[in-house]
Amino acid sequence: MLVAKVVADKQFWILQEDDRKVGNIEAWNGGYQVRINNQVKQFKTIKLAARESNIVFAEEKVVSKPDTTAVHGYPVAGRCYNPVWDVVHHLPIYTKTSKSKSWFAAGWYSIKRGRNWKVVQDPKLIALQRYPYQGPFFTKDEVSQ
Repeated sequence: MLVAKVVADKQFWILQEDDRKVGNIEAWNGGYQVRINNQVKQFKTIKLAARESNIVFAEEKVVSKPDTTAVHGYPVAGRCYNPVWDVVHHLPIYTKTSKSKSWFAAGWYSIKRGRNWKVVQDPKLIALQRYPYQGPFFTKDEVSQ
């Protein structure tokens, strides 16, 4: 049995048998041309080509997009880029653009500035380094408890 792997969607496939290439399928003049070991056959439909040549099409891998609304489960107000876990500070941090040098901490925090505690979502990392804080929390309600 031959396995067809997609190279160009609905245009070109590589045929493999036991992980070695034995031929290909390509769209050609309103039909499909199957080449196996220098033998060429033409078919009107891809299903007919698969049935006659004993070909199975490999499942395409679905590439999932990374979650841009959370960093390690903690919510982010906007989009996040470069999400990482800061091991030193034990914080989920990210940048707001792909080339940014400003780091933000994902989640909700209570930060003490002066005499008052203030509830903030996604503060800059430098603010957490300068002031006493509590967090991170998943929701604003958790901060007040």
